[in-house]
Amino acid sequence: MLYSRRRVGFTLIELLVVIAIIAILIGLLLPAVQKVREAAARMSCSNKQKQIALAMHNYHDTHSKFPAGQPQGYYHDNWYSMPGLKEFNRANWAGDILPYVEQPAIYGEFQAVLLANSTYTCFAPFSTNAIPTFSCPSDPKSPKQSLGQGFHTSYVACHGSGYATPTADPRGINLDGIFYGLSKVRLTDITDGTSNTVMVSELLQGDDALGGGNDVRGRMWNTIHSGTTFSTLYPPNSTVGDNLMGYCGAVPGAPCGSQSVINSFSLARSKHTGGVNSARADGSVAFITNTITPNTWRWMGTRSGGEVIDNN
Repeated sequence: MLYSRRRVGFTLIELLVVIAIIAILIGLLLPAVQKVREAAARMSCSNKQKQIALAMHNYHDTHSKFPAGQPQGYYHDNWYSMPGLKEFNRANWAGDILPYVEQPAIYGEFQAVLLANSTYTCFAPFSTNAIPTFSCPSDPKSPKQSLGQGFHTSYVACHGSGYATPTADPRGINLDGIFYGLSKVRLTDITDGTSNTVMVSELLQGDDALGGGNDVRGRMWNTIHSGTTFSTLYPPNSTVGDNLMGYCGAVPGAPCGSQSVINSFSLARSKHTGGVNSARADGSVAFITNTITPNTWRWMGTRSGGEVIDNN
């Protein structure tokens, strides 16, 4: 007696339906995963800013002042004729707080190079060391290394509410923030209140292969072109392009504006949805939205402007 065998399996239509269901589920899952990942990255960046803010205060406790934003001032047309210029020191505020972010070895090498005064800080062997505290996982290019320039930081200190190199002060040594050229700001100088004054925020690093090349944003060991301090002149993630004295390679979210030595500036930027993390002078860290009123953000950049700021 003959028996027919029936093959058990999916029909083509059933298979297509299963594939469609799986595709829908993946489509629903991916945004959730991305949101969780971004929330973790945002928290990581916030925690690192908290560490930097505490390091700034520990430096202040030791030296009775905050570190200078730019120890030689910013580059300008008469840079090489300045009396007393320590040309080989191209570092910034970040170099001074290394002992307070658990980097005593790099700090020791940094001080040895300054003492020898015979090679640029960006050419020194330690310049290629990546420092996790200064890297934000949301920045696509972080941790960034540039040929001959070394490690780049994801965080910037506030030099004030205007240009880093205004026409009347091209060296940037008399600005209205906390960290600028040759600054020696003390807590008692922040008369607007430490909770009302911005100290640190984020940046997006540019593309060295575009524009003038060697984008200076975040460049930790050669910072004289205003790439590691920021201005509150425009709100976070503004479409206004940064002026980095010609060393600017635009990337999505970090455009380049007109380039000149005078009136240079960088702005606070991040890949976080809707704004940037920002540490205030009291050590607290908050998320500043892109929709903050321009005046409020500008006023938060000044240490003693006398403006009245709504903390909400």
